[in-house]
Amino acid sequence: MSYELKFDYYEGPLDKLLNLVEEKKLEITAVNLAEVTADFIKYVETLEAEGARGTIADFLIVASKLILIKSKVLLPGLELSEEEESDVRSLEFRLKLYKELKLAQARIKSGWSVPPLMAEREFLASISALFFPPSKVSPSVLLAAMEGVAGEFEKIMKPVGIVRQEVIHLKHKIQEILERISGTPFSFGSMHKGKARGEIVVLFLAILHLVKDQIIDVAQENHFGDIEVVARAKKNH
Repeated sequence: MSYELKFDYYEGPLDKLLNLVEEKKLEITAVNLAEVTADFIKYVETLEAEGARGTIADFLIVASKLILIKSKVLLPGLELSEEEESDVRSLEFRLKLYKELKLAQARIKSGWSVPPLMAEREFLASISALFFPPSKVSPSVLLAAMEGVAGEFEKIMKPVGIVRQEVIHLKHKIQEILERISGTPFSFGSMHKGKARGEIVVLFLAILHLVKDQIIDVAQENHFGDIEVVARAKKNH
């Protein structure tokens, strides 16, 4: 009996972000991260479409920071708070560190079986390593073993509080905007008032999506002013 683990998504948002940066052969800087923001958001939309509930929350956090970086690049006069500046520096640092860890992982993996790091009997050197799972192994046996290990950890580890995150769907926010513009124009500020940062990010992504599809128009009278949202007028043929 054989077991195969297959993951359809990247390990996490940093893995995907690093992939986008390396595809464009860019250095890891705030300015270059702004260049891959649109591609990252498109990937987040695919996760939303495929119902990746357990994955999308972490990606949205990184997307919000990328949008912040993109806004700063487009509007050099934009002043960020200390917390926002820290978020930008943190993302850049974490991505550089993640890249170094991946490189180290590859070096360790490639050099592990090279002498003198590993010694083996000469007559076995030409034989490929094989794995023969015990005949009595079954999913239920593996589950029981893992539960036993987890139980031992519970004895020595302090209990950790569980924080439940509400999953916010992009399609729901798009529908919310469509319902609002069916009446009168409204401001972006009126929609995100009192909402958490994650929900505001998804709301902003929904507006960008509808602008791209030419369903709504947006206007801003001055820098840093509120964004007015209105349904695009239909052309008469």
